[in-house]
Amino acid sequence: MTLANIVTLIRIGLIPCFVLAVTYYAASVKHGAPEPMEHTLAAFFFILAASTDALDGYLARRMNQKTRLGSILDPIADKALLISALVLLSWNLGDAFDQLPLWFPIVVISREFIIVLGVALVFMMGKGFDVQPHWIGKVGTVLQMVTIGLVLIRVPAIYWQVPLWAAGILTVISGIIYVIEGSRKMSHEEIAHSGKL
Repeated sequence: MTLANIVTLIRIGLIPCFVLAVTYYAASVKHGAPEPMEHTLAAFFFILAASTDALDGYLARRMNQKTRLGSILDPIADKALLISALVLLSWNLGDAFDQLPLWFPIVVISREFIIVLGVALVFMMGKGFDVQPHWIGKVGTVLQMVTIGLVLIRVPAIYWQVPLWAAGILTVISGIIYVIEGSRKMSHEEIAHSGKL
């Protein structure tokens, strides 16, 4: 077990802590007795988990600790953290946090679903290729995390609207890019395969 993988596992472990903190804080607000510590913990757990995303990648590169396990765990941890936060914060939590517009989690989750479906389809057809992250997708993910972080620390909505819309646009663009690149790779493999017959 490499240090990078341990950091990734820590991120996965922080997800239920974050979910519980948000849930308990929202409940305390609903009952008219807000618990500041629960709010602080919710923001802390998310920011800490989001920070480990950059840390495990850095460690894997710097210490030459890139592993097959890490390549599987890292995206799972990222998606689980983001989707958990998006679902929670697009739900009506009363006055606990600003509510994210419903289109935002729909766009993000739909993109992930399409990518997973595409990869599954490729492997079912007996083919395979690595899904290489595009820089637009990476920037979109960072902006998603920034948006969630700003909502969690309860800054005025006007300040998180810009990263929200930028994240939404980049998420759509990156999804289209993945579909185009996936289709192109499959077409090239079909041509190569037919050429061998």
